[in-house]
Amino acid sequence: MIKTLFRRGTALLLTLAAVLSLTVPTLAFTNASDWALSNLNEAQMLDLLPDALANADMSIDINRMEMCYIATLAYEKLTGNTPHPNRTDYFTDTNDPLVCAAYEIGIVGGYPDGTFRPNQLLTRQEFFVIISNLNRCVNMPIHLTKDYLAGFIDRDEVGTWAESAAQEVVGLGIVGGTTAGNATYLDPTSTTSRQQAIVMFLRCYKNAQAFLNTDWLTEEEVKKLEEAAKEEAASSEAAQLVSYALGFVGCDYVFGGNGPTVFDCSGFTKYVYAHFGYSINRVANDQVKNGVSVSFNQLQPGDLICFSNTYSSSAWITHVGIYIGDGKMVHAANTTRGVTVDTITSGYYYNHFAAARRILN
Repeated sequence: MIKTLFRRGTALLLTLAAVLSLTVPTLAFTNASDWALSNLNEAQMLDLLPDALANADMSIDINRMEMCYIATLAYEKLTGNTPHPNRTDYFTDTNDPLVCAAYEIGIVGGYPDGTFRPNQLLTRQEFFVIISNLNRCVNMPIHLTKDYLAGFIDRDEVGTWAESAAQEVVGLGIVGGTTAGNATYLDPTSTTSRQQAIVMFLRCYKNAQAFLNTDWLTEEEVKKLEEAAKEEAASSEAAQLVSYALGFVGCDYVFGGNGPTVFDCSGFTKYVYAHFGYSINRVANDQVKNGVSVSFNQLQPGDLICFSNTYSSSAWITHVGIYIGDGKMVHAANTTRGVTVDTITSGYYYNHFAAARRILN
């Protein structure tokens, strides 16, 4: 069955919330910055730190060989395939098996003179390309919907060879920028520290894991859901709302999007309910205050479903969708998948369910 960008959760996904609930001692990382510590600990607990960097200085810039160690470990965790190279004579300056494995997999390349330059430092845009290569190697689908580099004052410094990769890593939330005054910088030509590299690979891993550990609805199955909803549309306000909401499947996800063609999660629910005369709050953490509380077992089509810990945030509710019946919801998922249909009876969203609200009278 061909996988499409419509998801049917059947496998349990290990979430950050679950990881942090374990009794695991805080690990020490040499010269790690405060902003990176929680991510470094999470990477360690997910076994994404190679032995070569176990006691390394996190403030030092990463080189090409060390990057291969992290990349091949992330690949192994995502695919279950242990990287073993068929050959180790690809380069004139290294026969390291993990470097050669990364080359065979397609994560890295060499230089025209036959070298790999294992000790050479990486620029951020070189790292963007490697992250993008890893996404391709694990068949991670990418659905870019806008110019994600538009907000960076130094976007013109991104090389043409790295632009699509830069768009990808920014659009997926793997890479952010630095702010100075009123300007935001991507710093594509600066080097990358070990801690920055580990954090970026962690984000890449978690994005890919969420995709790979879940089954998906085919386009045909989604169309059947739409048709079934349309057949019932005349019978009730809830059925009409479900039918209307399903009409936006395929629309793009854009953070802050309020419709009618682009949405974020709470922008989508607010837009749909407003069409039927129901005014609800704008952001997910405030929408949980609207309507009347109902339990998971009391869900009816048209109910608002609220989820927590879908990304790192101090807010209780970080994602919302609309229940359409049969254990499924329609929602604006993310930049990769846009507005789509997912199950809530198992898998990722079942594990993150936090509350439900009945908005319709």
